[in-house]
Amino acid sequence: MIRRALLGLSLVLGLVGAAQAQGADPSPDPAAWRAEMARIHAGTVDAEALARIDTDLAHTHQGVLTDAGAPYPSLKAAQFTAPAAAPAPVPAPATTAKWTRLASYAEAPKAEPAKPEPAKPEPARPQRTYVGRETCETCHQQEATNWAHTVHAKVFQQNPRTELQAQNCEACHGPGSAHVEDPSDLTTIISFSKKSKTPIAEQNGQCLGCHAGGQRIFWHDSVHDSNQLGCADCHNPMTTFGSRGLTARESINETCFQCHKAQHAEFARRSHMPLLEGKLSCTDCHNPHGSTTAPLLKADSVNEVCFTCHADKRGPFLFEHAPVRESCLNCHSPHGSNFENLLNAPRPVLCQQCHSQDGHPGSLLTAGNMARGPMPDPRLIATSCQTCHVNIHGSNSPSGARFER
Repeated sequence: MIRRALLGLSLVLGLVGAAQAQGADPSPDPAAWRAEMARIHAGTVDAEALARIDTDLAHTHQGVLTDAGAPYPSLKAAQFTAPAAAPAPVPAPATTAKWTRLASYAEAPKAEPAKPEPAKPEPARPQRTYVGRETCETCHQQEATNWAHTVHAKVFQQNPRTELQAQNCEACHGPGSAHVEDPSDLTTIISFSKKSKTPIAEQNGQCLGCHAGGQRIFWHDSVHDSNQLGCADCHNPMTTFGSRGLTARESINETCFQCHKAQHAEFARRSHMPLLEGKLSCTDCHNPHGSTTAPLLKADSVNEVCFTCHADKRGPFLFEHAPVRESCLNCHSPHGSNFENLLNAPRPVLCQQCHSQDGHPGSLLTAGNMARGPMPDPRLIATSCQTCHVNIHGSNSPSGARFER
């Protein structure tokens, strides 16, 4: 039985192979194929080729292969063999017109885009000229009296460094001929008042023409420049209000407090830097004209600023206290605090923010542990944790791992 089954299977396979060999399509002509594909990719496709493409698409979706008698066998027919009995050719669908329109559109010359009309040049402004200090003083007598005692007046009048400085008033305000003709038009002169029509960038550019570089090297894109702060908001070159810097108020601190109200309130707290007493100024720690740091510090970090006065806390130490090395602001408020030594919180609460594990560092302390309570605790008496850990900023003692000596 097995032998008969194998013989029957072999006979069937042989008949199928013979039928396929008789009905196989001849392979397409490679030269014609390459020529047809080159014409398609070159964009020169005629209506006949588009009709064949539509026919091949229709046959592909219907599961029918192109017959061997077509002028050019499709790619589908080139890859697979066609069935022995080829069906009747399917008529080209109505989309041939669509392909024809697309082909004609591709062959049609494209219209060049219209060139935009050149922008009309703005009318040229009349050439402004210098009119001299005497002409300015005929109207601005009070301003001339105030300005005569300033550093700028002495330099511009007695020892000008450049030809521009020799123009006196117009060295900063620009040529005044147009302003003399129409004093009511504030756009004809560079002014630095609150009513000024001059852009802030142009105002500051007049100042930076002489005062560029130095401490102002980081002025551009600084926090003050980004907030459209003008030089005239902090300085008044027309009179001498302050002792230095031609500040707009009597001192540097009062000038800064015009905007920094919160910092002014911090200096009024119980423990504060001696700024209100006149022993410090804002510029001892900050550079208002720009810095490499966000708070406009005069050094690369907070610690470097603090070490300029507190040099004994700089180190290096044999045993470093991590939060001290990271930033002084971890424990201290730089402007003022209601706790001793500018601390952010009272001791031992400040220490327990990090040392909160069970046991000695983090045990709960109440009013009963105060000096007059029933159970006095050293951590609530005298200097709290620092009664024992005296060198909290760092220790150089071989036995100072816990900052006790």
